[in-house]
Amino acid sequence: MLESFICQNCVADKYLRAEIISRGDPVPDCPICKRGGGLALSTDDELLARIVRALIRLNFSEWDYNTHLGGMQLRKLVFSSKLIFDYPEDADESAFDAAFQQIEGMGGWYPQSDEEISLGGGYWDGRVLFGLRAERDRAVENLVNASLQRNWHEIEPEARQLIRSLKNDITLKLNAGQKYYRGRIGVHSRLKKVFCNPSEFPFTYLPYSGKDIGHPPMLHASEGRFNRTRVSILYLASDRETAVAELRPHPGHLISTASFRLERDMVVANFGDLDIRKFLHDDRLRELRTILSLADILNVPVQPEHRFLYAATQLIADAVRAEGYNGLIFNSSVAFGFNLVCFDPNDCTVIASSEEIHEVRSLAYELSAVPALQQDEDESDYIKDEDSPLATLLHGVSLRAAPR
Repeated sequence: MLESFICQNCVADKYLRAEIISRGDPVPDCPICKRGGGLALSTDDELLARIVRALIRLNFSEWDYNTHLGGMQLRKLVFSSKLIFDYPEDADESAFDAAFQQIEGMGGWYPQSDEEISLGGGYWDGRVLFGLRAERDRAVENLVNASLQRNWHEIEPEARQLIRSLKNDITLKLNAGQKYYRGRIGVHSRLKKVFCNPSEFPFTYLPYSGKDIGHPPMLHASEGRFNRTRVSILYLASDRETAVAELRPHPGHLISTASFRLERDMVVANFGDLDIRKFLHDDRLRELRTILSLADILNVPVQPEHRFLYAATQLIADAVRAEGYNGLIFNSSVAFGFNLVCFDPNDCTVIASSEEIHEVRSLAYELSAVPALQQDEDESDYIKDEDSPLATLLHGVSLRAAPR
């Protein structure tokens, strides 16, 4: 029997859980989460330790967990955050401390080799590690800045080189037959019953279908996140709810939706869900930061008054297409699913009789407080941020990366 272990029921991160399930041993009730019937890996398992350490680097900055910098004790932060582990209120924190101590100690905070995963940067010399989600890659930032100041064709070679350098990590094959979804606000027509019982709702609706819910004709294609004016591509979503949310509808809107099927195998650039198990030493984590920085640019919500920021996302899409990809995947900024962009709309077709109509009953807003000065507070410790396209874009990225 394993003496000290982490069980699958302890875990929030799906890739850490998958690793435990794939190699774990059956255990009785877990002393930490107090749940039974799971598989577990010993805390002296090197791969388990690497995954947990990589997840710490992904989700937290050293400012959060280095007590010399005013942070919380690392074990307490990881135990309470719900980002790596997901413990119930009655979980045994002391049992977790004993298990986590082995993981934290495996390699220490300052390994001597880049083949390991550092938890500290050397704060006494001013080298503090930022979380991968919190620090942008300089090459990506420079490319985005250039896209907002120069013609796209002048900098496309740089963008293509960046995409090419990430090819081994972002390339994903989608198989023919896979199903995705698309929505359109409105319906084809509203019909009224010829004979209707007074207690019945008198109307029924005919959804958009076929070409009416597919990609727009080229001459009518307006500028979008990944296409320029009069360039027609197909935007799809992983699920019906995400397809509807991406339309930013209002309460009372009727939404036509339909399923689409891939007609052939596709190779796409994946900026969505990435398996942390592919990035288990310091050098690889730096490469993951580059991918996440690009994903942040692709995902950031763009308000109508800031549509000029599409210059950056369109450049990235152009580079992805020029490098031979059939499309790209990026996470939705308004729902829990992901979006698929097909550069050739003919790669997908509407599935017959898959059309549905949904009414938007209400919208839910998630509010998160951001730093704000009171009117009587001293502003002398601050300077006004520059008013530029890059600053506007990076402000949106920073809001998305801020702790919730």
